[in-house]
Amino acid sequence: MRPTKTISSRFVAAFFALLSNSAWADINFDGYTRFIFESSHKQLTFNVVNEANEAALVQVTLDWGENRNSAYVPMALSRPLLVIPANGKASVDILYEGTGLPDNQESFFLLSVLEVPKKPTEENVAQITLQHNLKLFYRPHLSESREEAVEKLRWTRANRDAPVQLQANNDSPYYLTLTEIGLLGAQGQHCGTPVNHLMVAPFSTFDLAIPDCVEPPSQLSYQVISDGGVAHPRKYDLPP
Repeated sequence: MRPTKTISSRFVAAFFALLSNSAWADINFDGYTRFIFESSHKQLTFNVVNEANEAALVQVTLDWGENRNSAYVPMALSRPLLVIPANGKASVDILYEGTGLPDNQESFFLLSVLEVPKKPTEENVAQITLQHNLKLFYRPHLSESREEAVEKLRWTRANRDAPVQLQANNDSPYYLTLTEIGLLGAQGQHCGTPVNHLMVAPFSTFDLAIPDCVEPPSQLSYQVISDGGVAHPRKYDLPP
């Protein structure tokens, strides 16, 4: 099963006729920026909310979040093309066919929602399409919890030269998303330029450089993003 990625030109033209002169809708997803598809559920439903005073046309697609040898995605969308009424919402179901994904670790997908702009009323007007990219994780039944996975995340020194080189070791079956990754000196002072974002895949390592830090750090500070998108601060004592 694979989501449809084409839009009927006749459908779009008919929709444009219903719109007012405003070019953009105000689209959100009930506050979510990521979704967890638990294997115990047959489908995952999410809402696309339109807070504008006019209808919105959006196209939803689903693809691998990382490079894969196969272009085939074993998931499908119930409604890849939506007309959302003014100040209203519409739901989309994500369905998994039951085979094609590992049962011993999470799988990562990119859920893209494209706002289709209305047809311009004037000639020679440039248009920019607005696309929202949301993370989707398919989570099979796993023997350890995500909290345990966060506790297991280890950091080692990959290179003692400046800029400081670190290696994140994720021995868990979960994708771990980190933000504001920075180094601290012996007195708790910040060293170098923090790294804004990092996602470490299951059962993998990731080499990370902290720019502009030339002093031997004693701690690493970072935030772990929860399933609900909340950042939780953590510190890790680095080996000498």
